[in-house]
Amino acid sequence: MSYLFNDQASRLREEFASNDTKIISVVSGKGGVGKSIFSVNIAALLASYDKRVLVFDSDAGFANASILLGSSIKHTLSDYMKGIVTFKECIQETRYGVKIVSTGFDYTDWKIFQNNFDGSILNEFLSVTREIDYLIIDVGAGYSEKLNNFYLNSDKIFIVTAPEPTAVVNAYSLLKALSYLGVGSEIEIVLNMTKNKEELDNIKYALENTVKKFLNKDINSFYELSYDPNVPLSVKAQTPIVILKKDSKFSKDMKKIVEDILNLNNSGKEESFANRIKRLFGLEH
Repeated sequence: MSYLFNDQASRLREEFASNDTKIISVVSGKGGVGKSIFSVNIAALLASYDKRVLVFDSDAGFANASILLGSSIKHTLSDYMKGIVTFKECIQETRYGVKIVSTGFDYTDWKIFQNNFDGSILNEFLSVTREIDYLIIDVGAGYSEKLNNFYLNSDKIFIVTAPEPTAVVNAYSLLKALSYLGVGSEIEIVLNMTKNKEELDNIKYALENTVKKFLNKDINSFYELSYDPNVPLSVKAQTPIVILKKDSKFSKDMKKIVEDILNLNNSGKEESFANRIKRLFGLEH
């Protein structure tokens, strides 16, 4: 029986050697800038293109992506680690064609999870994600050293910020931290809740010049998400705005971003998806 299990696990990992699943991390320098709203809306839009999407809500202590998708999480990875449920039971379906898994962790749970993320858990995770085109990771606000593996193993990282001084400064600080970490992924800036072109241009100018001066880098690209009074309505309705108000300015801005995601390559990453997932959770260094 043990031999059979090992043989199945080996075949599963070989299957993932050529897997083309894209890993997208969504981060922010501070809370309250619309990071989770951004995550669930790109997930819902990708699903509308018949893409298979799994949202991994890793925001320890503040997981809310499921609420924004109108879904009530029955079981979390915290329950799994306590032996209450199977791994597959932690995967929640939503009515928008998006799957979601929530850590349900507090900060001590996260360390327990990392310490116990062994080969058997990896195989279960791979079994669940074998049919996934996009793994979207909703990362907690601010920079956290314990999440370095998430940053380093993403195909694309979106830094979401807002047009207020503290949010812009924190976005720069996060960008600086990722730069010093040596992240090779495509890093994009998402300017959320912008109200006019002058405001947008001023923030772009400030960030571009600061990054060039102190980090000697160029920002790949900026994306604009217009301020839209329909967003709080969509939150209250627990429905992504790209579904609730498809023709809104916000939804049109989101579509431009998703079109670029659909053209995303694996950034030259040649290693297997299985190895990337192992590194993602700190199982392999």
